[in-house]
Amino acid sequence: MSAEKKSSSNVMRAAEILMALGDANPPGLTLSDLATQLGDAKSAVHRALVALSQFGLVEQSGRRGAYRLGPGIYALANKSHSINDMVNFYRPALISISAETGLSSYLMVRSGLDSVCLDFALGTLPIQAMFEGVGGRLPLGVGLGGICVLAQMDDAARDRIIEINTERYARWGVDTETVMQEIAMLKTEGYVFGTRKHGGGGEIKTIAFPAEKANTFNSQAAISLLLPTDTDSSDLKAFLKAYKRISIS
Repeated sequence: MSAEKKSSSNVMRAAEILMALGDANPPGLTLSDLATQLGDAKSAVHRALVALSQFGLVEQSGRRGAYRLGPGIYALANKSHSINDMVNFYRPALISISAETGLSSYLMVRSGLDSVCLDFALGTLPIQAMFEGVGGRLPLGVGLGGICVLAQMDDAARDRIIEINTERYARWGVDTETVMQEIAMLKTEGYVFGTRKHGGGGEIKTIAFPAEKANTFNSQAAISLLLPTDTDSSDLKAFLKAYKRISIS
C-alpha cells in the first residue's frame, strides 16, 4: 500500500469506491477487485462498503461477494434539480439534432477531472461511442465535449487539469499537444472537430460545441455529435448548418 493510500481519508476512499462501481459492468466488483483497483487494504475497503451500504449507496449484487451502486445513488441524483432541469432543457435539442442529421448527440458536463454524459439521443447511423450512455465518463481532454469544457475554464485551472490528466490520455492515444490545438480551434471556429479511438480499436470522428446557456445551471457543458468516419468538409458544413439552426438560442 502506498503512503498516499495510508493517509487517504475515509471520505476519499468512499468516493473512489463509488467511482469504481460506477465504471464497473452490471455484475459489479468483488471486495478483492475493489481493493486491487484502489490499491488499498481489503479491511479498509470493506469498512467503507459497510458504511455506504447502510445508506443504500452500494449493495451486493446477485454475483456472490460482488458489489454495485445502490438505489440511494439514483435517489440522490434525481433530487439534483439543477441537473434535472439541465437535462430537460437540452433534451429537445438533442432529439431534434439527431433526427435531422442522423447523428447520435450527447450532452457532456464537467465532473471534477472528467466529463460525464448526462443525456443522449441516438441517431440512425451505427457509430460506436467511447462510453456507454448516461453516466459514461472520460478524462477532460479525451472526448471533444471535454475539450469544449476545458476551453471555457480559466487558463490556470485548465492547465492544471491537463497536467493531471496527461498520464490518463495515453490510454486513449491522446497527447497534450493535440488537446491544446483543439482548444485553440474551438476558440477560433466556435466548434472543435477531431478523431479519437474507441475501446474496440477503431476511430471515431466527433464535432462538439459549448452548450449554450449552460452557465444558467452553474455548469460547464458541451454537446457532441458522432460523425461517420468518411465525413468530409462538405458533410461537416451540412452538420454545422443543421446544428446552428436547431441549437438553443
